[in-house]
Amino acid sequence: MTLVRTHHRRRHHRRHRLAAIAATVVLGVTGGAVSVLPAAAATPPGVQEGPQGTVVPFPADADVAGAGFSGFLSKTRGATPEFRWTRYADGSSLVLPGTYALGGGSDLVVSGDRSTQASARLVEVRDMARPDTAPLVIDLDTLGDGYYVVGLAGDHLLLARDENGNTVQYALTLDADVLAGGTPQPRKTAGGVQVDCWDSTGGWAGPRFALYDCWVADERMPAKIAVDLVTGQSSWYPQGDGEYAGAGAVSATHVAWRQTRVPGGAGIAVARPGSGTAYTWSPGGGHSSDPLYLVGDWLAYGQQAHIDTTARTGQPTVRPFTVQSIATGEKAVLLTAFSSAVSGPDGSLLVRGGTPDRGEGLYRISPRADGGRPDVALVASTGQATTVTATGTHVPATLTGEQVAGGVDLAWNLSRGDVRATLTLTHVASGARTFWSWDPAATAPRTLAWRWDGRDLGTETPGPARGGAYEWSLTAAPDEGIGPELRLSGRFTVNRPPAPHDFDGDGTADLFGREPGGLLRYFRSQPTAVGGPVRSLHWAQVGGGWQVYDRLETAGHVAGTVAPDVLARDTSGVLWLYQGTGNRDKPLSGRTRIGGGWQTYDRIAAGSDATGDGRPDLLATDRAGVLWLYPGTGNASAPFSARKRVGGGWGVYNEVAAVGNLAGGPAGDLLARDRSGVLWLYLGRGDGTFAARTRVGGGWGGFLDVVGVGDANGDGRADLMAAVTPTATTHGVTFYSGTGDWRSPLKPGVKTDVTSWTRYDSIF
Repeated sequence: MTLVRTHHRRRHHRRHRLAAIAATVVLGVTGGAVSVLPAAAATPPGVQEGPQGTVVPFPADADVAGAGFSGFLSKTRGATPEFRWTRYADGSSLVLPGTYALGGGSDLVVSGDRSTQASARLVEVRDMARPDTAPLVIDLDTLGDGYYVVGLAGDHLLLARDENGNTVQYALTLDADVLAGGTPQPRKTAGGVQVDCWDSTGGWAGPRFALYDCWVADERMPAKIAVDLVTGQSSWYPQGDGEYAGAGAVSATHVAWRQTRVPGGAGIAVARPGSGTAYTWSPGGGHSSDPLYLVGDWLAYGQQAHIDTTARTGQPTVRPFTVQSIATGEKAVLLTAFSSAVSGPDGSLLVRGGTPDRGEGLYRISPRADGGRPDVALVASTGQATTVTATGTHVPATLTGEQVAGGVDLAWNLSRGDVRATLTLTHVASGARTFWSWDPAATAPRTLAWRWDGRDLGTETPGPARGGAYEWSLTAAPDEGIGPELRLSGRFTVNRPPAPHDFDGDGTADLFGREPGGLLRYFRSQPTAVGGPVRSLHWAQVGGGWQVYDRLETAGHVAGTVAPDVLARDTSGVLWLYQGTGNRDKPLSGRTRIGGGWQTYDRIAAGSDATGDGRPDLLATDRAGVLWLYPGTGNASAPFSARKRVGGGWGVYNEVAAVGNLAGGPAGDLLARDRSGVLWLYLGRGDGTFAARTRVGGGWGGFLDVVGVGDANGDGRADLMAAVTPTATTHGVTFYSGTGDWRSPLKPGVKTDVTSWTRYDSIF
């Protein structure tokens, strides 16, 4: 015999041992020397394929499982697949009974009586060229002990069984005599004493060839064994020490397999059976587990799509179905991508795939007599376009905060249903995002619908969604990667009106608290129910150094942006502006100097629109008890215009708070607390002046700060938070819900956990 070797250099003692054992086994199987595998048989007389150019239907959610002269076998995807034989001539089809069926380069189809082919004991063989004839039933137990089915190659049923600890391969020819009821006779093809072979799934390459992976001798050296199932002749391809040979293929003229150890990296080894030589093709051509095929003098390969769900990108990795000349190395992409392929009866390949111009279906790739690039023809179509297109997008351009709170329905209409799709929604300013994905569906076309619940994105403690721009991106790739990926993107805006204490744009009230050492913290709140009290949602540390200020006030959006700003007066009397950013991770920007001389004021109240022009203003009482108004300009470089005298007599108060439209009047109101702890309401007239005071109630002397926070509980009325003067044992915030009634503007207070455990010397 001739022992065909790879290019690898092997250790001397193992080379001779393996050669001797291989010679013994192969002579026992073939009965003579190995010769070049003969060419594939021609199409039998009288058997014709479908009319030239005829394209028949192919099931949309299926792969190709076999192909013969008269038609092809398809297998639907899923836990309980359907096997269907479709004729090329007229597109008629027949669903085969059972849970599995095997095809292999002929019109024969094999099925069994069990859920898997390996467990079947009764095997049914059908000649699909003569579908009206009864199937042949073979009882494997009558052939001998332990036979089980491993595949079908043309009219050869491939069997295997365990013998003395080794797996031995057999073939049973389903010739006219057997099909007519004659006695089937299995014959050994590979394996035996010290040769352990198993079927190489996908290694059958046409109606008469099989390729096996084997372990040989005590050293368990790996080898590929190619077998001509008609003559029984075998060719051996030992692998190197520690080598791993991946997927392979065999044809009338070549044997090829993927190898991990070749010069320059993993690649494809190619040999001519019986020639005594082997050579290695250039590196590349996919992963060692990717299927490999032969079409005449060309290699063919590809990789099904894979979606990386762990990275949550939704981006599939797609490699098109490619052919590569063994002689010249020329490459050509024949299909955009593929999901399955089988050998045809005439040296061709039948490939389930797609192209942008012809769509999805079953393509025949045929070798040419001149050795040129193989021909490609569509023989069966799913009726689907390979390219996924969007036929409609249903995403609003703008949304109000109220619309978002009720949930938002988003949808995209696609031309195909069998796609894997991933949606990414990102809040542009913060970068917070969420993901959603859809598995393939049988419907085509299809609507991808998603309901955003209106909650914030990408946080452990989600509250309402933040205002501002949102960007969405949708990626849709055909299932199994047949066809290019669709990418869509767009933006919409959530509009929230400016709120005096909403620093992150989510429609809820926020507070700042300064600890005695100067550390500033940021507190988010959330209503427990519309019109009810509020609770703590989240807190974050802003930074230190704030002990240099003796007065801190939230001033509303005095700088003209949607986010509120903060005013801070240092001990030398300079007033500073900290603009709000709208970003809860960094709610305040660097400070800007407004001006000096502010030490003349005893109290500063900011954030209400006292003049009715839509801009927040500042009010301050000097040490003589005069109340002054600084109208807001909306200009960050000069946020206030010249002061105006409102009136005197304000020296009796030790706390003044701008509380917005608390009591239903035309403009911003003021609350003032006298030194006996009584709280008084001054209704704003809208022209920078105030109506006569109205008594709210007593007992307010125990509060350090009284803060008008706007509508904190979603009922449309301004509310109040009052911070307890901290002691060693007491601290916290009490929430007062506004009523909108000047005669009784506040509901009873409810203690909250908004400031958590923090002790502070200023709340604003």
